[in-house]
Amino acid sequence: MKSPELLQIIGVAGAIFLTSFGTSAQIENPPPVKGRWGLSTGVFFDNYKYDPFWRRGMKPGISPMITYTRGKNQFEIGPQFQFVRQRYLNQYLGINFNYKRYFNGFGNKFVPYLYSGIAFSTSSSEHVLIGGGGLYSDQRGYKQVGVNLSIGYGLEWQLGKHLYIGSAVGFNPGFYSVTRTYENYSGAGMNPVIEKSTMNHIGLNFNVNAQIGYRFGK
Repeated sequence: MKSPELLQIIGVAGAIFLTSFGTSAQIENPPPVKGRWGLSTGVFFDNYKYDPFWRRGMKPGISPMITYTRGKNQFEIGPQFQFVRQRYLNQYLGINFNYKRYFNGFGNKFVPYLYSGIAFSTSSSEHVLIGGGGLYSDQRGYKQVGVNLSIGYGLEWQLGKHLYIGSAVGFNPGFYSVTRTYENYSGAGMNPVIEKSTMNHIGLNFNVNAQIGYRFGK
């Protein structure tokens, strides 16, 4: 089993365990939270950032967020990014907006919530192979631009009045446009072979994430 798949399974199991445990620990009608700004950062394990031509998966994405919590609601906005360089260049950039509804309010150690979100993203990959003393070159790549929606269920563990950690699982429907390029140079004086194709597709995947955050104020 590949390590990203193992991490996704662990994340799902952890989120389900915390959610089940936390729901039983709620009390009725805890006090609402007045307007408080905050910061959070999360790690996202999702399947929609991948190359459908070469079937290459992406590494986990990191998303720092500015948050605003009021009543039983929290609004979040921030970028999501990753830069991974191995045998090929694999990049992802996005901007995320999330809304969380803490339907039982705050005031407990474990706080469940429903969330929804939208992300505008672009991902790309390039793989270049050069051989024969520079006389041979093979370059393959793709670029994906898309709009990704999300809806799910999560749980926060309140570590104090300000600090919290949490995890969530959800579904990710989205619409994507993918452009694939192929360039081949087979020798001196030879005309290069260049191919380019574009496809649009609709995807439905799942998402697992973990966050740590801090809310300012009293």
